[in-house]
Amino acid sequence: MTLDDFFVEVDNDELKIIDRAVAILWFAGRGSEGRSSTTAEISNVIERHGYARPNVTRLEKGLSSDRRVVRAGKIGWGLSPRARRDINEKFEAVLRIKKKAPPSDSVLPRELFHDTRPYLEKVVHQINASYDLSLYDCCAVMCRRLLETLIIEVYESQNRDDEIKNKRGNFYMFADLLNHLESDATFNLSRNAKQGLKDFKRLGDLSAHNRRHNAVQNDIDRVRNGIREASGELLVMAGLTSQTN
Repeated sequence: MTLDDFFVEVDNDELKIIDRAVAILWFAGRGSEGRSSTTAEISNVIERHGYARPNVTRLEKGLSSDRRVVRAGKIGWGLSPRARRDINEKFEAVLRIKKKAPPSDSVLPRELFHDTRPYLEKVVHQINASYDLSLYDCCAVMCRRLLETLIIEVYESQNRDDEIKNKRGNFYMFADLLNHLESDATFNLSRNAKQGLKDFKRLGDLSAHNRRHNAVQNDIDRVRNGIREASGELLVMAGLTSQTN
């Protein structure tokens, strides 16, 4: 969480300028690499979030007279150890707030999965979010999960899901699902879709099972069009959408 993110979370209309300054000082001084903040730096943050820039003299006077604040160097300010202890729990709870990843179409377009299945939309959100956060192994594994689910959706839509289950009634793993689909004359995947499925099977297997493998951005980028095409065709086959683009 950045200082600006933190400020948005703790700010409210009831806070005085000195309280906002204390929150800024707490964030800047946390951890082993904590640092002091100057009056100008504090003013910059407050102004950046839509408030009038504090009067320097008044802010300096307010900081000097507040028992929570101490001088740090010639021009810096910090918090006293006691003040920091008193507010640690409150502000550390803010840092633990989980932020939802913003919507994205970085790997797969959300529009393609809109109004299909809620769980498919959530998986696509995780695929795009993990890519945006540079979590490429996570992205690859979630792509494999999506393709597994889509193949199952295809057979369930035809009331043929027993064909892709083992003797215990569990669905096949991705490799067997893919082999069954490719050998099924009922469905006619395009060449690009078939290649996309194979490419992502390999990448997903490496990310899930090879302890020495770490996916990089280019691994996803090279096969992104393939999974896009495969997903679109499988959605049509499953009757979840009428078009692939």
